Amino acid sequence: MSPVRITEQMTILEVLKAAPQTRKVFDRYKMRCKGCKGAVAETVAAGARNHGIDSKALVRDLNEAAKAGR
Repeated sequence: MSPVRITEQMTILEVLKAAPQTRKVFDRYKMRCKGCKGAVAETVAAGARNHGIDSKALVRDLNEAAKAGR
């Protein structure tokens, strides 16, 4: 089974459910999303924007983590 392809349009919660190992990436970017109520509806792009993060770099790192299973 191939890993999920994470996009900017996915909600943060969708990403965390599909690839739990991405939590480490969110943590590295200082996005403590696991317990955040906004993670349910906030997209990866919106979360990145709200935290002053380059969304393209975040999505790249999330996909690398999902692919590596780490």
